[in-house]
Amino acid sequence: MTKQSFEDLVINNSAKAGGDIAKLNDRQAILKFSMDSGIEQRLYITKYDSILKFSVPSAAVFDSLEEIPHIVSSILLTKNAAYKLGEWCVEKNQGKVVYSIMHNVDMNFIDSGYFVNLVHFLISECDKFDGFLVEAEVGCANLNRLTG
Repeated sequence: MTKQSFEDLVINNSAKAGGDIAKLNDRQAILKFSMDSGIEQRLYITKYDSILKFSVPSAAVFDSLEEIPHIVSSILLTKNAAYKLGEWCVEKNQGKVVYSIMHNVDMNFIDSGYFVNLVHFLISECDKFDGFLVEAEVGCANLNRLTG
């Protein structure tokens, strides 16, 4: 497999995955995807040496861990057990707590097929979860981004 730069990897594969590049530099990329649900999903790719972190934050944003409905965590942990790619996690972002689906991989092992499959899986799982949040009317700080 030919080694390519981070930027080349993103440029060569974002269109194949159906995403638009919103930001790109030598360490981070943000790709935007317009989903059939009407929701725009954003995929963040961050480079740490040769490891790439792919992350899609959901609309489930809370002010603190104590505010998170624990049934949601239990559901997502159960989903994690069935996944071959990706895992749900809780990340701190700008003082808030957000559920994200993410995956770490060595960029030397990524080809176009892997990139596209990984990206499609992550954005579609996050889109399903965001749809669940709307249907279940889970109270979280960022839900209005989905419902207008």
